Order: sequence, then C-alpha cells, then structure tokens
Amino acid sequence: MSVFVLVSGSLFKNPEMKTSRAGKTYASASIRTASADNTAADFWNLLVFSETVQTELMRLNEGDKLAAQGSVKLEIYNGKISRTVFVDAILPLRAPPRERKPKAAKAAPTAQDQPASTTNPPDDDLNDSIPF
Repeated sequence: MSVFVLVSGSLFKNPEMKTSRAGKTYASASIRTASADNTAADFWNLLVFSETVQTELMRLNEGDKLAAQGSVKLEIYNGKISRTVFVDAILPLRAPPRERKPKAAKAAPTAQDQPASTTNPPDDDLNDSIPF
C-alpha cells in the first residue's frame, strides 16, 4: 500500500546531490513545515530520483518555499516520527531565472532582403494635366 502526500514548507538547508551504493545519483533535502498556530514545526526528508525534479530542486536555497508531492514513508526513530517523501514532483515558489539572449548586431539590409518593387505601366487616363 502506498500513501501519497503533498507537503509544503521551506527548505531547512540547501539540497545535496548524493550517490547510492548502486551508483545512482539522487537529491536529498529537508523541509520545515509550520503548524497552524506556529508553535511547533515538523521536518520532512525529501528524496528525489528523477533528474528533472533534481534539477528543479538544486536551484533552490535554504529558506526557499516549495511544495513536494510523492509517496511517504513513516518510521519511528529514537521515539520520534521520521517522515520521508519519495518525491515525484515539486513546485518551487520562486520562478526560475530567465535566460538572457545576447543582442545580435543588426546588419545592413542587402538587395535580397528588400522587397521587389513593382512598377505599373503608366495609365494614360490618370496622367492628365489637372492640378490638385
């Protein structure tokens, strides 16, 4: 049985890239969630195996807000509950930086770039001597 959760909070510390014993890379992070009355905080461990989600997570820093979705594993460790989310997707609350394109120098237009001029043969009815 799998249980899926959506947890939102702030990064407790910067995410880290790690390598498993099998040689597979994954990202690890911890987020801190606040209770409704802000008197207590819960900590959730995040494990990310998807490369695209790892890239999105690694651009965040300590204190950045995010929401993480995935399956959860709950364990009791030294009398406390250990919460681990195997993350399928994250939604950072900070937009990714925009890539700036270098400005290209404008070249002088060539004869090929200019539209071909169309000249109509003169019409004798329109070429009268009446000034306007």
